[in-house]
Amino acid sequence: MYEYWNYYDVTPRMVPADWESTVTIRPRFTHAKFPPADRIKVRVIPLDDGVREGGPEPLRGWELDADGALRIRANFTGEQEYNLTLELTEPGNREADEWALRARETLRFNVYSLRADFYERRPFKGDFHMHSWCSDGREAPEYVAARNREEGFDFIAVTDHHRYAPSLQAIRVWCELPTDLKLFPGEEVHSPDNPVHIINFGGSFSVNELARSGEERYRREVAAIAETLGTEVRDRFAVAASEWVFDRIREGGGLAVFCHPYWQTEAYVINEGITTAILNRRRFDALELIGGFYKHQWRSNNFQIARYGEERAGGNAFPVVGLSDSHGTDTGALFGWYYTVVLAKSDRLEDLVEAVRNGFCCAVEHVEGGIPRVFGEFRMVKYISFLLESYFPRHKALCRTEGALMSEALAGSNRAVEALKMLAGSVAAYRESCFR
Repeated sequence: MYEYWNYYDVTPRMVPADWESTVTIRPRFTHAKFPPADRIKVRVIPLDDGVREGGPEPLRGWELDADGALRIRANFTGEQEYNLTLELTEPGNREADEWALRARETLRFNVYSLRADFYERRPFKGDFHMHSWCSDGREAPEYVAARNREEGFDFIAVTDHHRYAPSLQAIRVWCELPTDLKLFPGEEVHSPDNPVHIINFGGSFSVNELARSGEERYRREVAAIAETLGTEVRDRFAVAASEWVFDRIREGGGLAVFCHPYWQTEAYVINEGITTAILNRRRFDALELIGGFYKHQWRSNNFQIARYGEERAGGNAFPVVGLSDSHGTDTGALFGWYYTVVLAKSDRLEDLVEAVRNGFCCAVEHVEGGIPRVFGEFRMVKYISFLLESYFPRHKALCRTEGALMSEALAGSNRAVEALKMLAGSVAAYRESCFR
């Protein structure tokens, strides 16, 4: 459904469930102006819970303001998506009427009514598995950050193999230049003799460095964990080492992500016994459900999705995220293909971590040239699917402008720096306008 997202401002996009609210639709350009009120028919249509027999219609009234904005009052019952449908009727004299070419056109705008636990949260698009040239990526960490903003991300962490410092480098550079992109510390953890890859998102210290600099302690503590594992656990060292890493990440206030269990080279990088034990014991915070795989590696993500479904069916539910594992933002692959939408109370680290740990997130796959697919708890999937169509297009357009200026600022443009200062807060203002 084409919604003319660039032609109109729709505020709010999200409304409280079971309240009467007023939604304002304001044309942004002259070619989007509404015809006179007597040529507009307004309908408010709930997608999930239609008007019950004998029940009241959702529409309470509407008016066309002198400034050309359409205001629609409706009772938005339940948590669901609503179509606001505008039917433009036939003019009396087509030849003399400036609206003749738009006769009988139908415009549709969508809003979502939310229960309180969702309404108090805001949507943030993030990726926290990516690499710079400080490991096996292609670009400087600060450039990776700029390109991610251009792609529409609200928050990221650069997570190089074995290295925590590159994420701090990106933070340091952008602390001195104006941007609303949130950058956090991170690393991909490879603890000694452990084949399991784990993301440390937001932790206050490097777990890689802790394991390397204190390897004797690491091995002693891993051995102690291994002693507690049941006899059914294969590869006890790898499972125990992974749990040691998960615990250290949480000690630093970070999010511990179990990465790509079905990654395949000549064989699976970790065997089924390790995967099963880690999933069953649930010491991680989130599973990287999708991400990191090129089109010819489609089976790996498929297997992870199928395994996630089986685990949930068996009562083992856990949060899932989508992460790109990008090794270059200009390579034409992986970058922007996989990401996470988080519903959090703010974009502060502690709120993002809380949201993911408590399952207020979905993994999104949007491989170039394909259609988006959203994975997670069903209620969340429905809402985030709406956001992908009705909220994120304008959001991405705003981020794209800021990201392009960030790249120019890195290249030395003082004009870009000044323009960034003028744009500061634009994305946040848009976000809040969608709720107020």
